[in-house]
Amino acid sequence: MDTSLIATLGLLALGTIGGIAFKFFQGRGHKVTRSEVIDLKKLKATSNNLPVLEHGKKATLVQFSTEYCGQCPGVRRALTQLEYRLGGLQFAEVDITDRLDVAAHFNISQTPTVFVLDESGALVYRVGGVPKMDQLMQELEKLGVK
Repeated sequence: MDTSLIATLGLLALGTIGGIAFKFFQGRGHKVTRSEVIDLKKLKATSNNLPVLEHGKKATLVQFSTEYCGQCPGVRRALTQLEYRLGGLQFAEVDITDRLDVAAHFNISQTPTVFVLDESGALVYRVGGVPKMDQLMQELEKLGVK
């Protein structure tokens, strides 16, 4: 068998495995052990184009977006619906298109990225990519949001 054909098939297999792994882990969150309290006013967080100054009574969802993010509007709609359905939950969005300092501070490498904050504003959970709603709900329930 030709070595270039073997190399091509090997690269194809490696790319396929990498793509499957990426898709599997995309949108899965993880707990944050270093809990930083996040100041929504300092971040210039908004909801419906209005500034968000306070955290939710039980939890806050913060979505980091960019102007060119194709998945961000759908995630925004889903998280806004959660805010209206669930008591004690606040939703806020931060546009990091021109705010590389914020992206660097929070190690945001993709949008959307969603943070779950407790009632004091401490970061407890984060998701890179489109969040899996069942996992997000489990984390919110741990904070008393139902």
